[in-house]
Amino acid sequence: MPIMLKNVRVSYPNVHVPRGFAESEPKYSISLLLPKGSSLEKEIRAEVKRVAEEKWGAKAKGIVEKQDAHSMRALLKNGDEENDNGEQKAEGHWLLKASNKARPLVIDRKRRELDEDSGLPYGGCYCNIKIDIWAQDNQFGKFLNCRLLGVQFWADGDAFGAAPTKADEFDMAEDDDDDAGDWG
Repeated sequence: MPIMLKNVRVSYPNVHVPRGFAESEPKYSISLLLPKGSSLEKEIRAEVKRVAEEKWGAKAKGIVEKQDAHSMRALLKNGDEENDNGEQKAEGHWLLKASNKARPLVIDRKRRELDEDSGLPYGGCYCNIKIDIWAQDNQFGKFLNCRLLGVQFWADGDAFGAAPTKADEFDMAEDDDDDAGDWG
């Protein structure tokens, strides 16, 4: 059963063009930052419990705990843990990645469709996100996954990463030297 998460800060929004990593199939995806102890976290945990119990009954708790014990497979990843560079991912937050092979609906506050040229959503903004938590139970294992169904840009936030540099921000004297491009 799909759920709507409201006013969620997002990162890595690949919602207009699918992306794949290494040999994986390209997918549309977005990462959600859920403040620890928030109503957003509680809503996700309640849905995880519901879906797991519906699929696996009395075995649900053990299956979810086993998935959570493996940081690469965990549905909710701990933002306080360090990444490969020794930096914290998102202190004080849980990270939830939602993806889909099919393109999700991407709209603005007025429900107008957005395309890649809009620049929305961007990492650091706030969105309403429609997702579906679903149970996988096949030859690859028993896991819970998160399917991305829709994204509604909701509000601006401080963008993650460095802002793009503009040409007029360069404070350099013009150079008439014809060899300026010769690095050799």
